[in-house]
Amino acid sequence: CKAPPELEPGFVAFSSRSNLTAYRAAIQYHCRHPYYHMAPNSTATYTCDASGVWRSEELGTKLPSCRPVCGRPARPLPGIIKRIIGGRNAEPGFFPWQALIVVEDMSRVPNDKWFGSGALLSDSWVLTAAHVLRSQRRDKTVIPVSKEHVTVYLALHDVRNKMEAVNRTVERIILHEEFDIQNYNHDIALVKLKEKVTMGNYVMPVCLPQFEHELEGPHPNMLGLVAGWGISNPNITVDEIISSGMRTLSDILQYVKLPVVLHAECKTSYESRSGNYSVTENMFCAGYYEGGKDTCLGDSGGAFVIQDPGTRRWVAQGLVSWGGPEECGSKQVYGVYTKVSNYVDWVEKKTGSSDRWTFLDPELER
Repeated sequence: CKAPPELEPGFVAFSSRSNLTAYRAAIQYHCRHPYYHMAPNSTATYTCDASGVWRSEELGTKLPSCRPVCGRPARPLPGIIKRIIGGRNAEPGFFPWQALIVVEDMSRVPNDKWFGSGALLSDSWVLTAAHVLRSQRRDKTVIPVSKEHVTVYLALHDVRNKMEAVNRTVERIILHEEFDIQNYNHDIALVKLKEKVTMGNYVMPVCLPQFEHELEGPHPNMLGLVAGWGISNPNITVDEIISSGMRTLSDILQYVKLPVVLHAECKTSYESRSGNYSVTENMFCAGYYEGGKDTCLGDSGGAFVIQDPGTRRWVAQGLVSWGGPEECGSKQVYGVYTKVSNYVDWVEKKTGSSDRWTFLDPELER
């Protein structure tokens, strides 16, 4: 047989010491554990047959692939029982899916610069909010910013060390076709990276809702985590942050734990305010009745993640979308999130993938 083909990002091991490729020699493929898993789940053992071809009993001549494992940080997130007031510094590797999205619109005078967050979904796709990547036009049309003006940073902990982070330029931006800039309905977008990223302790995708109970969306009082660099000043709303450029960044990634609020309670709290606020079925709210600046912590487009109690993996159930109009942290001013479970089909359709990020632990499948 010829030398066996490579498997990226994995490796091949020979069963004989001398790396024999003779008739009946055997090889086995492995994925880089624990960051990748093999699909389909098989022993990936191949033998050199009489016709000089590497063949597997399970897969024939087809090679398996190594897919990124999602939602399993190498550094487990701490179980927080008590409330964190105003956020806490994250440790490196707590949120390996967290992306910083920086937009510099050079076509505007003066140059426009703003930022948001996103969540890594696979080795080449990032999920974020549509309003982060909408071109800031006066005519209210919904067109994405030019992809040349966007940089995505991963494995970033302290923004002062941006140069050391993994950074990628963008191949494509997809805003939801029905995104409404009046009420932020369908506030969801996808970014395709020009070059794939390699998974490790500090870069790992978050899981999309997959099981039936996850696809129902988050239930009231469930606790989720939100991370971000954005809001070190509790009196700044999301829109002000976007328009003020990078000045409000907290240097170190922060995170907070927030409870999901009953939909009716959130709707009522916004309907009682002046202004045309609409909490649709594509949104949910999180925060505390009495307010507190912790509700303001996440950056626009960042993921609200909930740990699945069965699989222990972290699932993106929300994206930071909007809040206000009072000072962030006022009583009964909840943060509003895009309900990701309503968009799983949309994501799969746009990325042309359904199983690329549906990682099930082989142990859980048995």
